[in-house]
Amino acid sequence: MQVKLIVGRFCFIFVSLFISLVCHAQVDGQNADLEDPSDTLDILTPKGAPAPQLTDAELLERISTLSSCVDVRINGVVKGYIKTYVQYKTEKAQNMLGKRLTYFPLFEEKLKQYGVPQDLKYLSVVESALNPKAVSRVGATGLWQFMPSTGGEYGLKTSSAVEDRSNPVKSTDAAARHLRDLYKQFDDWALALAAYNSGAGRVRAAIKRSGSRNFWKLQNFLPKETRNYVPAFIAATYICNYFWAHGLTANNPDMDEQLTDYINVYEGLSFKDISDATGVSVQVIEDLNPGFRRSYVPPTTDGHFVIVPARVMPAFVRYLNTVSSARSYKLENPENYTSPDVGDGRYWQSSVKVKETVKTDDFAARLGLCGEHLKSWNNLSGNYLIAGQTLKLYRPVFVQKHAAIRIEMPGSEKTRVQSGSGNSTPVGSASPGNKQPAFPAQEESPKIRQFMYHTVKRNESLEDIARLYSTSVESLKKRNNCEHVKFGTRLVIREF
Repeated sequence: MQVKLIVGRFCFIFVSLFISLVCHAQVDGQNADLEDPSDTLDILTPKGAPAPQLTDAELLERISTLSSCVDVRINGVVKGYIKTYVQYKTEKAQNMLGKRLTYFPLFEEKLKQYGVPQDLKYLSVVESALNPKAVSRVGATGLWQFMPSTGGEYGLKTSSAVEDRSNPVKSTDAAARHLRDLYKQFDDWALALAAYNSGAGRVRAAIKRSGSRNFWKLQNFLPKETRNYVPAFIAATYICNYFWAHGLTANNPDMDEQLTDYINVYEGLSFKDISDATGVSVQVIEDLNPGFRRSYVPPTTDGHFVIVPARVMPAFVRYLNTVSSARSYKLENPENYTSPDVGDGRYWQSSVKVKETVKTDDFAARLGLCGEHLKSWNNLSGNYLIAGQTLKLYRPVFVQKHAAIRIEMPGSEKTRVQSGSGNSTPVGSASPGNKQPAFPAQEESPKIRQFMYHTVKRNESLEDIARLYSTSVESLKKRNNCEHVKFGTRLVIREF
């Protein structure tokens, strides 16, 4: 009996040691393919490009100059992620770098609103590469990769019409609150980031097992992906600030996707309605509003955030007030929505002189801009501006009311549609190099109004018809002066 007991205990100890050794080997082997290289020349240069003279010490010096809420370290994992951006996923990195001009202003606004460090904006680079429609293999979705359960805790809804986790405004607001709550639990941003990735419970367990609250000391007690999470965040911070030093160029979006604004909308609207009201293409509206699945903003009592180019916000607000009978929409700080009648019809260029050495982000904030905009527009590489520098700025030419102008050419029945948001020259008017004389206003023919109609079918509601034609219930009610419809009624859908 005693022999069996001794043998049993020996077997138990042997198995325990074996499991411990295996687990230890797995932990130590996590970075087997990302060991610290002797220098960075071979991994931090795009393929085919001349190698920069960059040592590990210089790399650490660069990163150390960046504002970061975590203890910055350089190791093989960090450099491995940088190598991925620079060499293996170059095109994806350059697309991501362009999107920072669209999303970083929003991120900075929301992070500041909830009192969390603004460099947490780089976390979205790690999570989604700034792709609002990104979906992970386990179902995490959006810029901030919320799982359905966590997203639901922070008010993000999912339906056949909307995916709030892909809504830039709603998801960023939720991410800022979630990060704030995690920091309250751990009082350390590196641990908060780890908890964002794997859950607060796993981080608490790692703290207990390791006996430490230092991420770098307890990381081997975390799941493999989470061990590399803070290094990935450091690499994302670095590449967004020093991409130019590695031969990468940002694929910048159009100015309409750089300078944007948003408003909470309660009425049902189609993207076609928004396009008609603002003059912005449906494609741009879709690109800016990835949280709507059917190119349609459904009616709601809570409101949906709709993003449009800032230059057309006055026209959009005016339109919302024409379709809403329940509320009045207003511009916040309407004095900011005026502009001189100059520029290319959409944006005008000005300049400003820097009077004292200052951080780029701080100077941009005084102008109501994002530091990334100033860097991009002026090809700046540093994070500081020097006294005496002259910077180029772009400002919107605000559209107060959009309306298509149709001018009939004399001797022709064809018409040409001009966008009310531009400074393009109408057909028949004098322009530089145009020998054709200007036609007097009295020769313009009145526009013949044409409409699209729909006959109501049995059991068909206004909501059904609105979805069918990608318009809003409010628009149908107003056009047809009705609150309800009956079978056989002929409705005006829209004007051609």
